[in-house]
Amino acid sequence: MAKVLIPIAVGFEEIEAITIVDILRRAGVEAVMAGVDKKQITGAHGIEIKADMHIDDVKPSEFDMVVLPGGLPGSTNLKESKKVQEILGQMDHDGKLIGAICAAPIALAEAGVLKSSYTCYPSFEKQIDDSRYNPEADVVCDQNIITSNGPKSAMKFALTLVEKLCSKEKKEEIEKQLLL
Repeated sequence: MAKVLIPIAVGFEEIEAITIVDILRRAGVEAVMAGVDKKQITGAHGIEIKADMHIDDVKPSEFDMVVLPGGLPGSTNLKESKKVQEILGQMDHDGKLIGAICAAPIALAEAGVLKSSYTCYPSFEKQIDDSRYNPEADVVCDQNIITSNGPKSAMKFALTLVEKLCSKEKKEEIEKQLLL
């Protein structure tokens, strides 16, 4: 079974984080939320969740993928976390999958793991490198990096993760369950 790390920082985008975790778990993927500052984390819209573990206890070698939800100031907190940056660098070095949605690609840029094309929430490309920004796509897959543009594409993004981690058939099975 694939195992995915989802770092959760104060100010995370609730729609994105919960959609990612829910869709991955429906697909039989072990989705592990790790609190960046503490285990009880409040999102950008006041919804509080309890993470499965603290980020300091994460061993990147135990995970097949890391996925960053967006939101503000959550994305900035992920960008500024030394531990998150260390995990991103190690996962990329090991050729493992890395995903980020909404504003969270700023953390990927900080870690230097973005490739030749990405998408993000419109305007955040100005903080990254807008020459590689693809404003037309909801989801961009470039080598081991998968990015998405925001809450509207959270389900499409999560289903893309299922396809990458499991199979196209598993993705289609989940889509059918969700009436898509």
